[in-house]
Amino acid sequence: MKRAAWELTRENFLSLPEIEQLNRYLDDQIVDATGKALNTAVLDRVIITGLLYSGLRNSEFCRLTVRDARLGPGEAVLEVVGTPRQDRTVSIPQFISRRIQEYIAEIRPALLKGEVAANDASQPLIINERGRPYERTGLYRRVVRILTAAGLGAKASVQVLRHTYGYLGYLKTDGNLLFLQRQMGHAHPMVTSIYAQFVEENNAALAERLAEGNAGNDKT
Repeated sequence: MKRAAWELTRENFLSLPEIEQLNRYLDDQIVDATGKALNTAVLDRVIITGLLYSGLRNSEFCRLTVRDARLGPGEAVLEVVGTPRQDRTVSIPQFISRRIQEYIAEIRPALLKGEVAANDASQPLIINERGRPYERTGLYRRVVRILTAAGLGAKASVQVLRHTYGYLGYLKTDGNLLFLQRQMGHAHPMVTSIYAQFVEENNAALAERLAEGNAGNDKT
């Protein structure tokens, strides 16, 4: 029987220990790196954690320009544009905002070629060590290489990061499907709801929560 296009298994996303393993690997690569190696390590972490904590598709991440990253302590969003049905404003955690800001200020200028001005906000946000913007295949290959080096080769793909975001989003927001649907750009909440099956719910506690604050509760 052919699986539905949106059907997932646990192999399609990282578990919490695997996320910790990945983040630890990315941090460790930066600790002792210098020069060009440091630029690469920082870029690797921006790419992986940027994808992991935004839920953006491969193509969406490649299309981001500097202008699309509106970052700061009061606002941290990525503007996804170019696909009318899926254009949206994606909120990201503050620690990802800080990492992208540091990359823009300290690493990206060193990667740019002379003909591109560092302050040109219309230029691609993510560029490689040759100063070139990423296309889908190139980004996919880099993500696979990084995940494999982190010991996660069996799950290495760009899609696994997006699905991990979906799983984390459902888990950490107590199943807020509307938030997750908007963040991920799903056309229908039925697609977003696939992540619910991987989060264990305490049905008894949920049933009690429904009655909290009701005047008719029997407290005797």
